[in-house]
Amino acid sequence: MERTFSAPDGEVLVHFEAPVLAPGGEYRCRWRIQWPDRTSSQETAGIDSIQALMLAMRTARADLEESDHYKAGTLTYLDQTDLDLPPGWGLGPLYDSGRPPVE
Repeated sequence: MERTFSAPDGEVLVHFEAPVLAPGGEYRCRWRIQWPDRTSSQETAGIDSIQALMLAMRTARADLEESDHYKAGTLTYLDQTDLDLPPGWGLGPLYDSGRPPVE
């Protein structure tokens, strides 16, 4: 799974691999961020595949938010500074329809 973000010096690609069951019984999800000038990668673990993927997305989001581009407001997704990744998934301006929330 991938998502492409825009930055002033080029695209930033975030890639998540499908979680796999590890020998210890936990699920592991590998992910990487391909910046225009470097690549960073990590692996997260969860008690099931969904948790491993969600934790990978949260960790990738934290890495993106630590970047100078994000701090300057120049790292965008669909021309928005909302990265649309957990933990704020579905809560940002990309989902604001102008309608009042359903109660």
